[in-house]
Amino acid sequence: MSAAIAQAAPGFATANVNIRTGPDIEFPSVGVIPDGEPLSIEGCLRDESWCDVRWDGGRGWVFSEYLAFDDRGRWVPLPDVGPAYFRIPFVTFAARDYWDRYYVGRPWYRDRDRWFAYQVRPRIGWHGPPRGPRRAGWWREGYRAPAGMGPPPMNWRRPDRFDRHDGRFERRDDRRDHRDDRRDDRRDRRDDRFDRR
Repeated sequence: MSAAIAQAAPGFATANVNIRTGPDIEFPSVGVIPDGEPLSIEGCLRDESWCDVRWDGGRGWVFSEYLAFDDRGRWVPLPDVGPAYFRIPFVTFAARDYWDRYYVGRPWYRDRDRWFAYQVRPRIGWHGPPRGPRRAGWWREGYRAPAGMGPPPMNWRRPDRFDRHDGRFERRDDRRDHRDDRRDDRRDRRDDRFDRR
């Protein structure tokens, strides 16, 4: 995989979307990123049809139009402004390099020879970005949503369940805090036993 040196950009999934082992729907799915989940965008193909993302400790490819950013308080779909706006590099995909870097030991890695030889196809229903300045929504003209998915929302808002004060992140943090508390309690009890001896 080749890329210009750049920082990965934080983004969010705007729907429940598959994360795949390559930029084509034929590649195996690693899982489904839930609507509103934060992720890190490492790079996008030149035609902006797919982006390489990090999510939940893993790596894979996601449709670009289901990725959005908080741009000074407003949610912006990635294709509306383009990767360069967020300093996301353009990258190329080489299955052998990518799989050997991220998927060794995963169940689908045993089928690697098939995917190393696979020819990635241009995405059906996607056309590349226009030259020059962009207007929001340019990519929606003639757009066809991928099979089994609705089109990306026009005015997406991050679901409330991910609010740091009400939602899942807070509960995750709480679980982590409780585990730490239990560890501390066990340590204290062990220390007490040693002190009594």
